[in-house]
Amino acid sequence: MADLEIPWCIPQSVRALALCVLAACPAPRSPGMASIAAYTLEVGRDGSTLSGVAGDGTAVFAVFSSAMPAAHSTIEALAMSRLPSPPQGAQPSAQISAPAPVWHSELGGTGGPLVRSGHVVVAALGGTGAVAGLELRGEPGAAVVALDAATGAVAWKLAIDATEWSVIAALAAAGDGVLVGGSFSGTLRIGARVVSSAGKSDGFVARLTAAGDVAWLVRVGGPGADAIQGVASSGDRIAVAGTFAAGADLRGLRLPPYDERSPSADGFVAELDAAGVPRWAQSFGGKTDDAVAGVTIDGQGRVVVAASARDTVHIVGMDLVANGLADGLIAWWLPGGGGGTAVLLGGADFDGLRAIAPAGDHVVVGGFYSGSIHLGDRVLTARGGDDAFLAVLDASGAVVASWPVSGEGREEVTALAAIPGGFVAGVTHTAAAAVGSDALPAPHDPLSGAAIVVRPTR
Repeated sequence: MADLEIPWCIPQSVRALALCVLAACPAPRSPGMASIAAYTLEVGRDGSTLSGVAGDGTAVFAVFSSAMPAAHSTIEALAMSRLPSPPQGAQPSAQISAPAPVWHSELGGTGGPLVRSGHVVVAALGGTGAVAGLELRGEPGAAVVALDAATGAVAWKLAIDATEWSVIAALAAAGDGVLVGGSFSGTLRIGARVVSSAGKSDGFVARLTAAGDVAWLVRVGGPGADAIQGVASSGDRIAVAGTFAAGADLRGLRLPPYDERSPSADGFVAELDAAGVPRWAQSFGGKTDDAVAGVTIDGQGRVVVAASARDTVHIVGMDLVANGLADGLIAWWLPGGGGGTAVLLGGADFDGLRAIAPAGDHVVVGGFYSGSIHLGDRVLTARGGDDAFLAVLDASGAVVASWPVSGEGREEVTALAAIPGGFVAGVTHTAAAAVGSDALPAPHDPLSGAAIVVRPTR
């Protein structure tokens, strides 16, 4: 793997998106009292790949994309059904074949991030030409589609396209609306809002209302390649994170690079107010390219970024040196933008992070590794070329829980989302694998192995 950043929605061909809804588990009995059980659900289907997950404590939602000719691209919304309860008194997690969904809806396009917000589930799509009934500009273009969470009916849809290309990298609930973050080149149009890139590519974040209208649109960038890869919200606070090159700014707020003369990508994190006005921004990086996997806001209001770093990275006032070719990076910032702490997760090979979600006062991350990696007091050794992991960390950077995702093939955590009392993760696998002690069978199609992992975080 030579490149840290591979955008999900720059497809070789247009694919079909399947949005699946599966009932997960009873909602918590009261706030802060986790009552969910631990499950690993095998959901893979031949010809389909899992790309996004979301949940709300009573249902789990998942997005699948299947390769099909453009003329036959569809979006599928699979209905909700309650998972079987574990045997009384049983504590370990159980591997269960997913029950038939209660509703499904089909839309054209390649699936990306997914989020539950208000009464809808919002999915990000990418593709060229017609996607979800919208004619998109660019190669590729992008769109978001909101589906009623109870029935799967389309509530609204919106093109997010540009004259050259556009990519949606992240979604987050913001009240009853949604935040959309990504990157583009050329002139980007979202509803009546229009911005143009200042250089090779720029990042963008837009806030959409519950009806799918555009409240505001903010561009971040400069003469180089810039992108937003994570968005999060808590109350009137909005966090964004991504990568940038020298000369970039966020609505007039300059982003200082590690080296003004270097073309390498650095990372940044910023907080916006409810109107999209920047409150503060911080950058981090080193002499080589860094990548951002996502951002979240924990239960204490700290802004937390997940990234992948090479060589030496300067962050929150310290220099961290990767153990191998690359390591996973988690960093905390205080509500006012002051630095907290930062830690690296990795071994002697090429390791990194794919996703992050809040877990109360902690965070949960999903990552990948080869060789061996230390997670707290555990040492994980990859069985195949690359294995994956899920880990919960506290604000000091200590790993308080972890789950290996291992097998003889390739395993990957494709998405993470918080649910009351825990989290849900999307996992893909090419051969027989296991999430902790939960076995996953080898898929008929090596590219189609997929599982949904539901875990309490305490």
